[in-house]
Amino acid sequence: MWNSCLCCDVLSSMAFSTSTIFYWSSWRCYTSGKQFGRHLGADQNHTDFAEIDIQLTKDDILVVCHDTNLKRLTGKNLEIKDCTLQQIQELTLTDKHSHTAKIPTLEQAIQTAKSSPNQISLLIEFKPLEGDQQETVQQTIELIEKYDFSNRAMFMSMDKESVELLAKERPDWWIGYCAFGNLGHVNIRLNDPFIPDFIAIEESMINTQILEDARNNNLPVYVWTVDDVNKIMDYLNMGISGIIGDASDQVSYAVNQYKQKASIDDTHYLTTCPGFPKLTEDESSYIQCND
Repeated sequence: MWNSCLCCDVLSSMAFSTSTIFYWSSWRCYTSGKQFGRHLGADQNHTDFAEIDIQLTKDDILVVCHDTNLKRLTGKNLEIKDCTLQQIQELTLTDKHSHTAKIPTLEQAIQTAKSSPNQISLLIEFKPLEGDQQETVQQTIELIEKYDFSNRAMFMSMDKESVELLAKERPDWWIGYCAFGNLGHVNIRLNDPFIPDFIAIEESMINTQILEDARNNNLPVYVWTVDDVNKIMDYLNMGISGIIGDASDQVSYAVNQYKQKASIDDTHYLTTCPGFPKLTEDESSYIQCND
């Protein structure tokens, strides 16, 4: 069970592949230049994943946006839940550098990733309002399977109900918790109703207790939002499995530097176990497998 709130890997003798994950943008729902410009930029920088936040419109269409209210991005005091997709796509988003863009749908994001030159994957975060969980999860499943994208997607949420619903429907998908705020101890039991595949935590929450708990529970930890190369190297040396950042070039550079400098005997970030780190009743099989 998770003590405290919803609520990351790595570890000494077992390990996980290091991932670079690009926040869709520092504005969270803004894609600079033409639609998906930064997404494609992250793909060009060989980032592993682009992180996107999704929520439902008034007419139940999943769109990619972090903010529930559009005033900060459009100057209009509108809630996404009160707008149809057509109304939302008539709006223009502007960032502090005067770049403009439109809010994309989840389907458009998947299509873009699917056709990207380096085949970037997506880390999809559910941001449902109360009562929207079932529709959000069901539509996500339909779109992922429509485009045969399950092998290039991870899913997470701060909303416990959403991840549990998805895990029940698609137990083989890569699903984790996104945590913000003070955490208690992480303690996973094999009979828990939902066993997360990873946990993503905010940078200020990283501490030795979290990493020790993660190691003891065979869980990868992803940290957000980090762009400083030196900090990224420090976190990787601590045993973090994935870096989530805004500057895809910096994050990719730091991770590649780490991989090049890592000792050939260092297995912290290597795994030969299919599906790792899915837990089973025989956890030792993950430690010992050499397939």
